[in-house]
Amino acid sequence: MNSLRRTLSANGCYDYFRRLDLDPEILFYSDTDFGNPYEEHKWVLKENDEYTVINAIPPRAKQNRLFWEEWFIHKGEVYHHILTLWRPTRVDEVFVCPEKDDIHPELSFGKTWYVQDEKDMTPLLLRR
Repeated sequence: MNSLRRTLSANGCYDYFRRLDLDPEILFYSDTDFGNPYEEHKWVLKENDEYTVINAIPPRAKQNRLFWEEWFIHKGEVYHHILTLWRPTRVDEVFVCPEKDDIHPELSFGKTWYVQDEKDMTPLLLRR
C-alpha cells in the first residue's frame, strides 16, 4: 500500500477519495503477497465545471485485459464505474470516448468502452 499511497497522494486522488467519503486505507488495503495490482495503472484526477473524477487506467498495451476504473460524485451520489474494451456479461452503458476532452484520461481517447455501474466502491482487482 505504501507505493500506491504515495502515488494517490502525489496526484490528489487520496484526498479526493476522502471527499467522496471513501477511505483509501480501507479501499486499497491488500493482505496478499502479490503486490499492488494497480502498480501499472495511471492514476489521474480530472476536473471540469461539472465533475471531478478519479481515474485508474491501465497502459494501452494492457487495456485488452485490464479494467479502467473511475470514481466520481454526481448530484450528491458517489459512482464507481468499471470500463472495458470487451463486452462483459452485464453492460449498463456503452461509452464512445471522444478523441479529446477535458475530463477523461488521455489513454481512453477514441475508443468504445463498456461501462458497468458498480455499487461496491472497492477497486475490482482488490476485492476479496
